[in-house]
Amino acid sequence: STTLLTKADIAKRYSYSKKSVDKACSDNPSSLPKFFKMGAGKSSPIRFRLEDVLAFEEDMLAKQAIVNEENERRRAAEPNLAELLGL
Repeated sequence: STTLLTKADIAKRYSYSKKSVDKACSDNPSSLPKFFKMGAGKSSPIRFRLEDVLAFEEDMLAKQAIVNEENERRRAAEPNLAELLGL
């Protein structure tokens, strides 16, 4: 069976306020794991499948690893201040 998480669960998992999750659901859904509404009404509850949450987290970790690698490469290519000063 599929485990479903609520907006409150997501808020707790990411140390967000529930209000931030509410706002992100409507204003910036790509900043959250995939979710769906349980109904067609405006106030229908939103749920997140655990497997989508885990996939989102893996994707974020992979993106962060790429950024870290790029930053490390950039740092290695920059001249060291001590070397420039002849120290």
